[in-house]
Amino acid sequence: PPCKDGETRLVIVSARTSDNPLLLEQSLATGCKAIYLEKPGAPTVKELEEMKEKADKAGVEVFMGFNKNVSSYLTKSRDFMAKCDQKCGITFLHNNNYENTEAQLAECFERNAEGMLKNMAIHELAILVTYYGVTVDTIEKVEADKTFSSCKTMVGPSSGK
Repeated sequence: PPCKDGETRLVIVSARTSDNPLLLEQSLATGCKAIYLEKPGAPTVKELEEMKEKADKAGVEVFMGFNKNVSSYLTKSRDFMAKCDQKCGITFLHNNNYENTEAQLAECFERNAEGMLKNMAIHELAILVTYYGVTVDTIEKVEADKTFSSCKTMVGPSSGK
């Protein structure tokens, strides 16, 4: 809804990359003063440039980053570890809210054609690098959990690719 007189609004856009250009445009229409746009902002640089032009024209500041880096659960977990007087650890899981069906997974991979790692699990990886010192040199091994992992070739429902 539009901002009321005297109301200042910040909009947080944390959605699928392909939906962000439209969501930014809809947010601008509400009269907001600032928009926090989760990375990467848009599918292409051209779309990002168009979004910037629209925001500039509306006089709205746009900030971009990883939403999970500023989430309360991350702050609370880091505080807990800092205060813990015994050995403790934190497990980061990537939650994909698609059902494990051919139709849902095909739609998921079509919307994330650049890859699940780049578009979705990258948030958890960014947290590990930013706050926990994970680098290529500190990773001993990577194991896929066979209970939750499989290799499939999927065909997107709308593109047929």
